[in-house]
Amino acid sequence: MGPAEIVDSLQQLCEEKGPRLTTEQIVDWIEDLNGFESDAELIAFAKKMKARQYARLLEYDDPDYGRRFKRLWSFRDKRRNRRFYSDITQLPAAERRRLLEEYIKFAGQLRTVRRAMNDALAGQNFFEFYGDEDEVDEPAVAEA
Repeated sequence: MGPAEIVDSLQQLCEEKGPRLTTEQIVDWIEDLNGFESDAELIAFAKKMKARQYARLLEYDDPDYGRRFKRLWSFRDKRRNRRFYSDITQLPAAERRRLLEEYIKFAGQLRTVRRAMNDALAGQNFFEFYGDEDEVDEPAVAEA
C-alpha cells in the first residue's frame, strides 16, 4: 500500500475514532494495513528522522540579538536536488544577520496566527479582526 492509499484510508480512521487521534493510533492503523515498507527501509527512514531531530536541537547564543537560534539550517541544493545543512555560525555576518531577521519576523507572524487560531477555537470569534483586506473591499465594490 502506497502513501496515497494510506492517506485516503486515514479518513476512515478519523470517522471511527472521532476528532482526537494520537500518533500511536495512526501508527497502529498503518501497521494493520501493512502500509509500512520493509523493516530495513523503515529503520533507514527512522534514522534520518532522528538525525534531523538532533540537528534541530543544536543551538547557539547570538550576541547581537541576545537570543538562542538553531545552529544548523536546512537549505535545498538546486543542482543536486537535495537538502543540506549549513552551520549558521560559518556564514558571512551580513547573510547570517539577514537570515536571523527574516526568522524573527516569520516567528512573530507565526505567533500571531497561532493566537488567532487559539482564539477562534476557544469560541472568541476574533478572526474578524484578522480578515483579509480583499474580503473587506468586495462588499463595497458590490454595493457600488
